Amino acid sequence: MPWLLVLAYGGALWCLGQLLARGSDRLDAGTDYYTEDQGWTTGSLTDPFRADFGVSISTIYDIDLATGSFYIEGYAWMKWLHVPSWIEEYDKEVYECPIKSISFINAVDRQDLQTTQEPCKPVRDDDERMIQWLSFSGKFITSSLNLRLFPFEEITLPVEIELDDFYAGEALIKYVQSGPVLTTAAAINGYNLQSIRVQPCHHVYSTNWGYEYSKGYFKKDNYTEFIAFVVSAVFRRDPWNSFLNIFLPLLIVMAVVLAAPLVAIQDYQTKLAIPASALLVLVFLQDSYKKILPPGLNYPTLADLVYIYNMYITIVVFIWSLFQTRSYLAAEALGRSLALADSAGARDNMFFTVTLLFFISGPIAFYSLCKSKA
Repeated sequence: MPWLLVLAYGGALWCLGQLLARGSDRLDAGTDYYTEDQGWTTGSLTDPFRADFGVSISTIYDIDLATGSFYIEGYAWMKWLHVPSWIEEYDKEVYECPIKSISFINAVDRQDLQTTQEPCKPVRDDDERMIQWLSFSGKFITSSLNLRLFPFEEITLPVEIELDDFYAGEALIKYVQSGPVLTTAAAINGYNLQSIRVQPCHHVYSTNWGYEYSKGYFKKDNYTEFIAFVVSAVFRRDPWNSFLNIFLPLLIVMAVVLAAPLVAIQDYQTKLAIPASALLVLVFLQDSYKKILPPGLNYPTLADLVYIYNMYITIVVFIWSLFQTRSYLAAEALGRSLALADSAGARDNMFFTVTLLFFISGPIAFYSLCKSKA
């Protein structure tokens, strides 16, 4: 009998593991990507635009897991000594205000994105260099939202800033941190900020945007590379709140379910009623946390696996109780109920031990699998 239980629970673990392995949270592969800034050489340009760049985030708020969108407010600044004359020939506005070359790649709606140059023209700083600020406020989106570890997931909210008037090598932009990147506390309920950093990089596209000049510049067909900076804010859902709201009710219900085999066989009605009622409660509990998640996820989360597994355990407990009850009633009809009660108690104790072991080991295995896929 114990080996049948091991097979039943082990098979459930294996099936759920395969479900996790088959699920995918990857989007279709895109044609653009970011590479680390490794000190690009200026190529044929003898007079690249040289400047310092900085960015500060004022606040991050209102994340929507369904769309992967969030709101950010902040400002960027640029500081330079000299603007090469070739920029004036290319774009006079950028020549007068180089900060106009800044664009926000992952802004959701460019029309709703609010940007303001402060002041309207660059000013000279005490070090004799020109400086200008650009405040921004808008809705951004992340394409790398991974919720496999929900409700203990870690999410990264990026702001992708690109200087789209300069190919890599046409400008040498140095990132300079002037104080903390995030100046105020992030207002995202249920999440704690883990880190925030700015990564200088290059944004590579597999297209020349119809500009044949890029072919001679990069010595490649359908290739462009722009200077970029990615601000990445890493948040983690508060584990204590997640446990209290999602897993503590589950533990309370499952404690009652696991106690069902320990009920004396003579009280078989209670023995059957416990797992049947608990299964209905588990369905409602699962529905409550599902409202937090985006609809239509194409992979299971940690909470999904744990809840499905515990529903399976509850069904097994119900089937076991049904088997024990049927045996007891058959023996009672033959006048051998007392003799059967002792053996039924021993079997129930064995069933309880094996079930408890798999009840504990299942979530640990699921967490390890989800973490490896996150």
